[in-house]
Amino acid sequence: MNALSLFTAREKEIYVLSVKGMGCKQIASELGISPNTVKKYRSRLMQKADAGNMVELAGRMAGEKKQAA
Repeated sequence: MNALSLFTAREKEIYVLSVKGMGCKQIASELGISPNTVKKYRSRLMQKADAGNMVELAGRMAGEKKQAA
C-alpha cells in the first residue's frame, strides 16, 4: 500500500499544491483555510509518509509512482 492511498482528499489537495511550489499562505488562500491549518495538514502528510520535510515527501511519492509503473 502506498502512502498516497493513506491521504485524505484534503491532504491530497495540500500535497499537490505544495509540490507545485505554493507556500502555506498561498495554499490557504486558494482553499479558503488558515495557513496554520495548511501547516497541520503538511505535518500529517509527512508523518503518514514517514518523511522529514516536503522535499523528502515529494521524493518518496515520486519513487512510489515509479515502482507502481
